[in-house]
Amino acid sequence: MTVFEILAKGGYMMIPIGIASLFGVAIIIERFIYYRRTRTPEDVVERCKARFREGDVKSALAICSRIDTPMTRVVFAGLKAQKEREKVMETVARKELLGFERYFTGLATVAGVSPLLGFLGTVTGMIKAFMQVERLGGNVNASVLAGGIWEALITTAVGLLVGIIAYIFYNYFVGRVRNIKEGIETTADEIAGMVV
Repeated sequence: MTVFEILAKGGYMMIPIGIASLFGVAIIIERFIYYRRTRTPEDVVERCKARFREGDVKSALAICSRIDTPMTRVVFAGLKAQKEREKVMETVARKELLGFERYFTGLATVAGVSPLLGFLGTVTGMIKAFMQVERLGGNVNASVLAGGIWEALITTAVGLLVGIIAYIFYNYFVGRVRNIKEGIETTADEIAGMVV
């Protein structure tokens, strides 16, 4: 029996679970692409800070503007600000962090709803099994109940699997954003404390 045939035994509840899994995979792929695209080369911020420390604000701004990432946009805003540098960077950082947290709600929903859909499939499968028992007046053997039991077990297993995978990636992304936030805050504090 192929994987597709086994999944088909799960019945109609496999359709919403399948849609949820596709939605979750799309978010996971999009987030990996986004984080890769917005990564700032390590030396860029250090070069900006070094130029700023030397009093060469123009060069520092030029370095930041050449590489367009959330981190360089925060640094650029801080270097360009004449006063209230910390407040300016905080405002820009808050806006940039929204981009890093985009679609988290969708991924959390997939993680939470998929197991519930699986359990709903379990209930509908067991209802079918007991309807068979009633229809046959109690004269049933295991093969008569097999269809409903298959549906119950498969939807639960697949729903839990989709939910677990989505939850793992959700926590991974939350941790990654926490690290990015800490990096931005540390850099912002350093720049705010510089006097040119």
